Amino acid sequence: MSMLMWGRVTTWFKMVKEDAVILYYAWKHPLTPPYIKALMVAVIAYIFSPIDILPDYLPLIGMADDAVLLPTALIAITKLLPAAVYAECSQESRRWQKRLPWLVAFLAVMMLVWLILSLVGIGYLISK
Repeated sequence: MSMLMWGRVTTWFKMVKEDAVILYYAWKHPLTPPYIKALMVAVIAYIFSPIDILPDYLPLIGMADDAVLLPTALIAITKLLPAAVYAECSQESRRWQKRLPWLVAFLAVMMLVWLILSLVGIGYLISK
């Protein structure tokens, strides 16, 4: 994969991640129109529904519709938001992203503690 294409892919993933967080805050925003919330529910219901256009048990093709639908829907629904709602939710999203390194560090420490306690417990059980 060329560096230019890789740059486009990473930019696209960042945009999808930002749109997902913006839509999370838009869901809670009182001025978000009901039809946008209905679209969000419809996309989530489709993703988790056992009924798909392309069944998931088909190798590669079955999950492709979900892999394409979700990011496309996130981008499209974000563009439908009213400008005021988008501005407020985007600001909240940026605040959340500033806290993200702290959350990741906290989760890493918790996973490390869990791993150590698990290894100690396994060692105790093996020694008995």
